[in-house]
Amino acid sequence: MRNVIRAAIVVGSVYAGVIQAMPPPPVVSNVTLAQPQSTRKAVVSYTAGAPGVATFQFRTNGVDICRAETVRTVTGTINTYIPAGTHTFTWDAGLDIPEQKIPGLSVEVTLWATNNPPTYCTVPLDSAAPPLFYAKESEMPTGLDDECWKTNYLLLHKIPATDGRFITLGSPLGELGRYSPQENLRLVRITQPFYVGVYQVTQKQWQWMTGVNPVSSDYRGDTRPVARVSYNTIRGAAPAVDWPTTGDYVLPTSFLGLLRAKTGGLLRFDLPTDTQWEYACRAGTTGAWNNGTTITSIENTASDTSDQNLPLLARCQLNGGTTLYTAVVGSYQPNAWGLYDMHGNVFEWCLDWYTTDTTQLWGDDPVGPASGTLRCMRGGRSSNAIRDCRSAFRWLTPPAPDNSNNDQRGLRVVAPAMIYAQ
Repeated sequence: MRNVIRAAIVVGSVYAGVIQAMPPPPVVSNVTLAQPQSTRKAVVSYTAGAPGVATFQFRTNGVDICRAETVRTVTGTINTYIPAGTHTFTWDAGLDIPEQKIPGLSVEVTLWATNNPPTYCTVPLDSAAPPLFYAKESEMPTGLDDECWKTNYLLLHKIPATDGRFITLGSPLGELGRYSPQENLRLVRITQPFYVGVYQVTQKQWQWMTGVNPVSSDYRGDTRPVARVSYNTIRGAAPAVDWPTTGDYVLPTSFLGLLRAKTGGLLRFDLPTDTQWEYACRAGTTGAWNNGTTITSIENTASDTSDQNLPLLARCQLNGGTTLYTAVVGSYQPNAWGLYDMHGNVFEWCLDWYTTDTTQLWGDDPVGPASGTLRCMRGGRSSNAIRDCRSAFRWLTPPAPDNSNNDQRGLRVVAPAMIYAQ
């Protein structure tokens, strides 16, 4: 086979994000791109000056190569957490594009700080492989809508902090269907970025971690959301686990404990706080729905079809038919941050104790009341009336397992945008 990988133009780069008290960014150096004699493989070597996450981008004649279309067969130490030192990875171009030449091939290696990892994170659930990270969608080996992200992997998107700005959460007085005082407007700041699940946790993903599927037969399906799960099953029962008193500690045998262990402790998964959930749901919007529209009806009947906005975004009473069963995750439009099913389908547990006193939800990264008897849930469900699927709607339910026998109580995971190196 002819030698078709041509000039190797090497570029090393450093990513320096903007985070308070950020240490000096890690440096990548000694980036080399070589082709072993008589092969169509590109072998890249690079040196990381500090621990971090390394990503790459191949180019031909200065033009980025879309990985999902071209660069699929990559092996070695890349797209993952790495210690300081020299690392290598290989692209087998002969397998990916056997009949095409690759003129002017170059590579850029980027090293991200552990407190500012890349935009996308994926966690393999069907193997012992480590979490993988990608700077943008074009660098991922498959598209964001691939079935694998709903079954054998968790897919997470990094949500930015508010950059010191206060934002408004809750619902204005004029919003149809609002509940007072639990939706009163409040000012908050998100001081640190965090990862959030692109999809609600599915039944297949839950099974990979726990070995069981708690969902009843009518709601079953690998890519439908897991449901019938309690707060205590997800995090562990009090008094050992009692947010916010015991912080982010979870029982090792809980779903989140098992998920943290799956990453070797690199990622500290949890439920979102009430504030994180609404901030992620809205993605900068201020109306009832996260596509920038607002509610047009507050009828509490399944036959009401006057609101034309919500059915585009959610499985709810308007489009659930007579069964009101859940839908496959990702069946409706995402918000501006690419998150699906923030409205409807299944309720999503939040960390906080429920409160109607929203003054406890003001300020920087609020954690809610110190104690309570009911935990907060968000998003609504497939059998809910329209008003109960709004961005500002807050619900309450006991955290104990004996209150989990409802096929419309599920979850979406979050994690600080931080690599906790062991």
